[in-house]
Amino acid sequence: MPTITFQGQSFQCDTDEPLLETLNRQGLNLPFGCRAGICQACMLKATHGMPSEDAQAGLEKKLKEKGYFLSCLCKAESDMEVELPDPADKYHSSIVFEKLFLNASVIRLRCSRPDGFIYQPGQFVNLLQPELGLTRSYSLASTRDDNFLEFHIRLIPDGRMSGWIADKVENGTFLFVSDAMGNCCYNKAYSDYPLLLAGTGTGLAPLYGIVRDAIASGHHQDIHLLHGGLNSDGLYYQEQLQQLAQRYDHFTYQPCVLNGEAPEGGVQGSVDDQLQQILKAEHNWRIFLCGDSEMVNAMRKVCFAHGTDDSDIHTDAFG
Repeated sequence: MPTITFQGQSFQCDTDEPLLETLNRQGLNLPFGCRAGICQACMLKATHGMPSEDAQAGLEKKLKEKGYFLSCLCKAESDMEVELPDPADKYHSSIVFEKLFLNASVIRLRCSRPDGFIYQPGQFVNLLQPELGLTRSYSLASTRDDNFLEFHIRLIPDGRMSGWIADKVENGTFLFVSDAMGNCCYNKAYSDYPLLLAGTGTGLAPLYGIVRDAIASGHHQDIHLLHGGLNSDGLYYQEQLQQLAQRYDHFTYQPCVLNGEAPEGGVQGSVDDQLQQILKAEHNWRIFLCGDSEMVNAMRKVCFAHGTDDSDIHTDAFG
């Protein structure tokens, strides 16, 4: 069995078990997210020994050359020495300049945009809190024209990262931001198609960026946004979205609530039910689904049931 050395400790590793699982089973608490090689939160650096080619899938060339790999995909074939990423290699430094509670469970965080930082609205990044060794993925709500990065942080009970942001982060706090990832983004090839966007909770973050990016790109077909919450208190950005709908005739904003009275222009019921009603009436949408993974999967099934091709659906599912 290969021997893995990490922070001065050595462990034997089963060749059929991902390295992430081996090390965390030893109580090392390495950061991770999707466990599928998408979020890149579990990245490590090999200082001796070579990771498999599969474990470097999707990484930039400069990171591969420095020995970086994804521990959730790496099944060790020989002895290796590994270490945590150097923030200077993987992350950009950013400074928080605004923290605002949008409602009781959502914080808007605005941070400086690092020099040369390029992204598309709707993509996500990893935020690193190096002192606690925490990495979490958050979608970008800002657009390419903004000189800041905007995140909508959902407060999770006993959540270490969201708790740290709620209790400790203040103006002037440094964060480390990874390169942007993901393909849940507007494409100018969609200019001749209507856009249907649906999300729950902080799934609005990427959708808010995508909507404004489409409008700024001159999209002239209909744009319909559904945003769901348990009740009206769970929604946010209603005023901003209503103003956007008043300014652009081809944009429709429709809030959905499961409980209580719906806001003006909204409906009572689930987002996936409302999505179904819209798909019954019109086809040929290009669709964006964001938010809790179970709800995103439910909405995908609704789209498939109405004949939507998988290539016309973009998702950002939160773990």
